Amino acid sequence: MLGEGGIPVMGAPARFLPRQLPFVESTPETGDVTTFRFSTRQEPFAWRAGQFLEMKFPDLVDPRGPTRLFTISSSPTETGSLTISTKMSGSPFKQRLRTLRAGELVDITAPDGDFVLEPGRPAVMLAGGVGITPFRSMLRYATDARIEKPLILIYSNRTPEDIVFRKELDELVRRNHSIQIIHTITRPAESKEAWKGHVGHVDGELLRTAIRGVRHPLFYLAGPPGLVQADRKVLLQEIHLSEGDLRIDEFEGY
Repeated sequence: MLGEGGIPVMGAPARFLPRQLPFVESTPETGDVTTFRFSTRQEPFAWRAGQFLEMKFPDLVDPRGPTRLFTISSSPTETGSLTISTKMSGSPFKQRLRTLRAGELVDITAPDGDFVLEPGRPAVMLAGGVGITPFRSMLRYATDARIEKPLILIYSNRTPEDIVFRKELDELVRRNHSIQIIHTITRPAESKEAWKGHVGHVDGELLRTAIRGVRHPLFYLAGPPGLVQADRKVLLQEIHLSEGDLRIDEFEGY
């Protein structure tokens, strides 16, 4: 099945049987977010940009259980591997992730989820913190597939240092003139960087400015539940958005 731009969408049934993918490497993105890469060269793995996977450590003892769901932060166009990017913590599951060794096999089931880049309509993406992961996948996919439609990302973080994929997002804007990215910082006083961009939480004024001239877009919200619900309230009450034009992906725990 082909997506926009003639790039394979990698469509697949909602669930695959678990398979084992070898761990390749981890890369720190910010002070508390790390990307983990797994090879798909021996186990072909199909997904759509924005979907999530399920990871399991069968023998792990964790109060929340041995399984977690992670959005795939890489694009289907990045062949040979997939990545997840997650906020680290002291939980047994995250500590198990932290100690993975190169070549170690990990139980992974995927793909699933309908929080995906839909064809045709422009997209306005609102992300908070690690909620950037599905949008990193979507924007990279759109760039590789040469999709030409307005793609607007409004990305909220406490400080500039918390912006995940900052350099890569800048590069995607340079490569794809259909992409516009607006960063907003809620606690600039806590930063070592002199921030000259937008400050404060997402509000109606920022949204109206960002979408001016964009016809009938779909809105995507991803991030911690509190932030997602705050942004949803602004969209419904100040922008008068219809629920049918809204897609939501809440990150309920790390």
